[in-house]
Amino acid sequence: ATLSTRGFGTEKIEDELAILYPETRVARMDMDTTRRKRSFETIIYRFENMEVDILVGTQMVSKGLDFSNVSVVGVLNADNLFNFPDFRAFERSFQLLSQVSGRAGRRNKQGKVIIQTSEPNHPVIKDVLNYNFIHMYNSQMEERKTFNYPPFCRLIKITLKHKNRDELNRQAKHLGDKLRETFGVRVLGPEFPLVGKIQKWYLKTIILKIEKDRSIVRAKQLLTEILDKFSGKDTYRAFQVVIDVDPV
Repeated sequence: ATLSTRGFGTEKIEDELAILYPETRVARMDMDTTRRKRSFETIIYRFENMEVDILVGTQMVSKGLDFSNVSVVGVLNADNLFNFPDFRAFERSFQLLSQVSGRAGRRNKQGKVIIQTSEPNHPVIKDVLNYNFIHMYNSQMEERKTFNYPPFCRLIKITLKHKNRDELNRQAKHLGDKLRETFGVRVLGPEFPLVGKIQKWYLKTIILKIEKDRSIVRAKQLLTEILDKFSGKDTYRAFQVVIDVDPV
């Protein structure tokens, strides 16, 4: 037998809540429900005016919204936040969970925050519970210094796109090898990003780490020379290359 972990989206949660609490008015806030003009504002208005009892949403619910009538806030599967494959994951998790916690009990009303996690002793969870920003900041700065991540270096992200997955794999590896001839251990990848395909295009990314005391201009010049040679060959003309300096 195999055991698989299943995720859940906002629509599924909305459906389950409707079954569990049939008398409760449930609304959903995500990319699907906020596509139409003014739909975001309409959902907020309905919730603020108590026309909705439970609001299910993605991270956009926590961004700068100040509700006066929230008594309980729940965060499902918080582990996905700090296990996200990005060096900023802990920082962003702390920020988001702190923001979410601030949604409950505002305006002189005590609220409750429930965070679902399989790692209750995780440093991010502990720092959020204690609102220990200083500890989070110091530990993150120490870790980034050890592994040479911003603010101790600068990053250049190279995204390669091709409609053929196998061809992308071959040529991305070739480019990665060429970059290592010049930049050495500063090169990470190529790897598939979290979203490895957009429409008909397969994606792979390569990251360059450039030390703060090195010239980013010179690094970009060397990178441009390598990419010019790469894109000048007939076999590479079907590629798209996107360069992002200091990716957010």
